[in-house]
Amino acid sequence: MFSDGHLGEAQRKLLTHPPLLKTTDVEEAASLLATSAVPYRSELLAPASTFSTQIYCARSARMHLSRVKTTGSMRVNAQLPDDAYAIVFAVSGEVEHRVAGDMIRVRPGLGLVQSPAQAVAIQTPQSFELIFLKITRELLVGELEKLLQRPIHTALNFSPAFNAGTEAGTRFRHQLLNLFVDFSRLRVAGPEHPESRGAEPNLSARTIENEMVGLLLEGQRHNYTRFLFRHQDAAPWQVRAAEEYISANAHLTLTLGDICLAAGVGSRTLQHSFRRKRGYTPMQFLRQLRMERVHADLSLAGSGATVTEVATRWGFLHFGRFAGDYQKQFGEKPSETLQRERERH
Repeated sequence: MFSDGHLGEAQRKLLTHPPLLKTTDVEEAASLLATSAVPYRSELLAPASTFSTQIYCARSARMHLSRVKTTGSMRVNAQLPDDAYAIVFAVSGEVEHRVAGDMIRVRPGLGLVQSPAQAVAIQTPQSFELIFLKITRELLVGELEKLLQRPIHTALNFSPAFNAGTEAGTRFRHQLLNLFVDFSRLRVAGPEHPESRGAEPNLSARTIENEMVGLLLEGQRHNYTRFLFRHQDAAPWQVRAAEEYISANAHLTLTLGDICLAAGVGSRTLQHSFRRKRGYTPMQFLRQLRMERVHADLSLAGSGATVTEVATRWGFLHFGRFAGDYQKQFGEKPSETLQRERERH
């Protein structure tokens, strides 16, 4: 659940920063959310004076995040354009969504995945708070094609009910909050915000985005799920090709699909063969390699470097987890590596 007890201080601060829009105008709210979340038409079920909303936005070129706190019961009809997917989570309240003949009550613990051009009929309670994540179709379909090692000719459609209590769902929600934090560090606050122009997420944000895409494709059922889970043994040269590709490109925002493309083999086959022949997955190998690059950089760091700067450069955003993994791998804290190098000069 998105409750304050599960948020770090940075995340709590982020989720209370000033909204991009605060209004009692239904049309004004719909105009902003048509771009940042899902286009919709709404009808108040109570007098217009009872409506108020606060909208918070953050974005990158590939993903758009919105947090909406609303008072006022409404009937809503929403439909995505054909170039985007949307994932909806509840912070509070229970919002009824009718999609493809099913009733899904979005609440903490149960979300919604809306596919392109899919119509959804919604009825809201008097008070609710939702988080929307909009992902470009190009990003999801592009990664799926790399994982499958072939183009797809039928539209990718997800099962709409998203169980946020599964391992994949929990990780997805956690990464969603981390994206808010990382986008905030870049001061990306919406399409018209002057400081958003030209800003691009760093390796940390791109790594989180890529992990979320992977979690959605592998953890949420869709019409290509059965193809993703087929596997056989990869040839030894394909495993070596994957390792060589990862080693040469660890500084880039690699996805599992990128590695599959380099090795010429599907995702399930590559992961199965890595586990059997190496004892780890391709993405675990990438993380271990990046940790080694952090260690090397800290060992050569100048007096002005910080652990946070070096860790972020190599895609590590969860600094508590990073520090624990670093100490386990190298037998000392990252700050100790840096301090030893400084003492040498």
